[in-house]
Amino acid sequence: MFHFRLQHVLEVRERLERLRQKDYSLALLEWQTLVGEIDRRQGTLVRASENIDSLKQTSPTTLPLQLHTNFRRRLKAEVARLRERVREQEQILEVKRRELVESRRARRTLEILKDKQQVRYEQRQKRLERATMDEVAANYHTFRG
Repeated sequence: MFHFRLQHVLEVRERLERLRQKDYSLALLEWQTLVGEIDRRQGTLVRASENIDSLKQTSPTTLPLQLHTNFRRRLKAEVARLRERVREQEQILEVKRRELVESRRARRTLEILKDKQQVRYEQRQKRLERATMDEVAANYHTFRG
């Protein structure tokens, strides 16, 4: 029966890889959420600009224009803050990606070792089986003849 001496280490590395995959997925989800927020706010800016054009023609006062200007300024500031958070999240995402790649590499290294040891074990078993079969055949011919 084949037994890999480092099986426990391989299992630990597999668990670490799953944890790092989860961390990477969460960071990616956060990044996607931030990008979605930016897109929504920019869409709101576009719709507000379209609405202000029709409001210019119907409203005799400047109050709606002032409110619109303040609204646009606030949304642009929010978009700028979100873009900064996106840049920070991209750095975090890159770190998580590197950690994931490194953990995959470490796990794969052990898997290759395991595969090589298993091949050597199977070759050893085949040699032993062949030797046993040769001995049985030799004994058969000795006692038969």
